[in-house]
Amino acid sequence: MEKTLGRLLFLSHRSVHDELDRRLAEHGASLWHWVLLKEAANAEGASQRELARHMRIEPPTLVRHLDRLTEEGLVERQADPDDRRVARVVVTPAGLDRLAELQAVVHALDDELRGILTKRDIEVLSRALPRIHAYFTHDEEVADGRR
Repeated sequence: MEKTLGRLLFLSHRSVHDELDRRLAEHGASLWHWVLLKEAANAEGASQRELARHMRIEPPTLVRHLDRLTEEGLVERQADPDDRRVARVVVTPAGLDRLAELQAVVHALDDELRGILTKRDIEVLSRALPRIHAYFTHDEEVADGRR
């Protein structure tokens, strides 16, 4: 029986996800810790709710990961000066160093992925995957090629 395109995408996603998580675990981290550090660094003081939305996870799930990163001194929660109910997440200098270390692991896997594909495969996937994502997330800018 022929596998559907959706199934092939899922299997590819799952295998890359699991491999990246395994490699990050060798460095004492997880895929979610890398994503959280990356999103927090890019968002520069986003609220916990905003980070959860960017990561497409529920706020209670984010809190668990934030607790661990806070204990490790990689992020800090800072009270919003305009709304004490809001906690802003700021990556510490140690967190930025850790992010750089984890980015090296991510880039090594990316280089490996690129090594098993042809230049044409990479070009097609680089155009097609964002369009698929945009279609299902209703991101018009990506779907129209504006981003």
